[in-house]
This record gives sequence, structure tokens and C-alpha cells, in this order.
Amino acid sequence: MQLLNIEEAAENLRTSPITIRRMVKAGTIPHRRLGTGGKNTRIFFTTEDLEAYLKAAAVPAKESRHG
Repeated sequence: MQLLNIEEAAENLRTSPITIRRMVKAGTIPHRRLGTGGKNTRIFFTTEDLEAYLKAAAVPAKESRHG
């Protein structure tokens, strides 16, 4: 399992690290916290975390009503 840091996750999702931090704080993106707590805690993501976020955030396309 490959762990991605905030910057790598932001690059993967084509957004900014600040946006990723906001999503973590809001609880809208799955993530892992590693460390002993406080300033020693780091946030990481797996590719599965990012895929789960994208799947949950996807908006279904509307059906076309031609004809």
C-alpha cells in the first residue's frame, strides 16, 4: 500500500494542498493519521482513499431526452 502525503494527494486530484487540508478537516475525504498526536501527527492517503472520494463526489449524468 502506497501512502501519499497532502501535496501528492492534491496533485493527484488536481487541486491545492489547502483544499485537501480543508477536506480533511471537514471529513469529506478518507485519510490516515500516523504519529503520536499533536504536531507529530501526519496525514496520508492511499490511492483507494482518493478513489473512494472521487466515487462519492461523482454527480450522475442526466439522461438525455431526445426525440
